[in-house]
Amino acid sequence: MPALNTHPSSSIDSGYHTHKDQDLDDFPPSTPSPSLPPADADEWFARFRSDPELATSVTDQCPDRATLAALYDTPIFGADGKAMPFGSIYDPAYALHQRQLVLFVRHFYCGACQAYLQALSKSVTKEDYFAIPTPTSIIVIGCGQPDLIPQYKKFTGCPFPIYADPTRQLFKQLGMIVTLNIGGERPEYMQDISVGNWAAGQFKTIKKSLKDEDGIRKRDVIRGGHPLQIGGEFLFDEGEVVWCHRMGNMRDHTEVRQLRKLLELYVE
Repeated sequence: MPALNTHPSSSIDSGYHTHKDQDLDDFPPSTPSPSLPPADADEWFARFRSDPELATSVTDQCPDRATLAALYDTPIFGADGKAMPFGSIYDPAYALHQRQLVLFVRHFYCGACQAYLQALSKSVTKEDYFAIPTPTSIIVIGCGQPDLIPQYKKFTGCPFPIYADPTRQLFKQLGMIVTLNIGGERPEYMQDISVGNWAAGQFKTIKKSLKDEDGIRKRDVIRGGHPLQIGGEFLFDEGEVVWCHRMGNMRDHTEVRQLRKLLELYVE
């Protein structure tokens, strides 16, 4: 298998290869979303919480080799719907760089995660990226349908490669949870965004995209990913996770300042 091109300046539709080409239809669909929620909101949210495979608590313990080996062939999808093994993004035999910072984000309409990627993209410029002392790829994985990735890139302006794990197997097996907790403190990457504006902004983004002839369609509104799933950040070095953070609430991504430290970049 040729080396994977995970350079942020590369197109998400070129430079990526799979062990074998597979279509999204070859894999189980993500947790179905009802077209209309029932009258009882608690009943609706309960459908998403009652997953026996999900972790019930959060730690920042790094996954061991056995866990990574079990997840190696889990497919992640590019915007074109083609699959590639999750392991190929960090396996030294295929990875472009020595290290990989993998960011797991919430559903593709989450304003908090969009703000996070916008802040990260603004902070880690192309010049910064090339100045990272230990060459490191930055990769984003969401839990929505892969054909929404181009719209997500438009929402966020994110220059880094983005993939989708619509079955959420990686989220589950790597210990990331579902929660209704929005967190008590506003993170730095959302300092100018109140909870009210966060919620309103998500509806505004969806409404604007629906009006765009190149935007999403009505059916895409429920295809952005599990509404309660939260993510985390994992730093791989030579094929092993050497640092990780799992979100404890919907606004609990690792602050950009800390990521810069991890990447050995200058922090004011």
